[in-house]
Amino acid sequence: MSQTKAQDQPLEPLHPPEPEKTAFPSVGRMLNCAAREISVALDTRIAAQVNPELTGMRGMVLGYIIEATRSGGAVYQRDVETRFHIRRSSVTALLQGMEQGGFINRVSVEQDARLKSLVPTDKGRQCFADLQRSIDAFERELQANIPPGELAALQKSLEKLYANAQEIRNGTNSD
Repeated sequence: MSQTKAQDQPLEPLHPPEPEKTAFPSVGRMLNCAAREISVALDTRIAAQVNPELTGMRGMVLGYIIEATRSGGAVYQRDVETRFHIRRSSVTALLQGMEQGGFINRVSVEQDARLKSLVPTDKGRQCFADLQRSIDAFERELQANIPPGELAALQKSLEKLYANAQEIRNGTNSD
């Protein structure tokens, strides 16, 4: 009789039920997941099409260094930290990897021997054109099937989310 009772019992779902949709979805979590997926996809693309030693972030930093030095400007680690909103320790590791890979050199500055400017190598410059083409194609594919109006609205919303996050971090949010 105990077998019959067990068979009459409804089965437990294999997956927990989906939580009820709320008016305030977890935008931060969704955005974080999307950003991570985009980053991995870009890294995969660049490694396959340009150079396995490059990642999306290394490629963007390399592009920044090349563009800034073309006009005769100097780029320093603190510039990369500011431009890409990355902590000093992360930038140090990133630049060390780029230097070991032969994409950049750190060159001492005459006025301050402690200060090193970041200079692209020939290898870095040679990869740049392929890198640009790869990133441009990736962006086109990423934005495919999204109408321009939706992309503009997304950009505007992302700018607002970014500003809100900065206010929260700085403790200036009124909530």
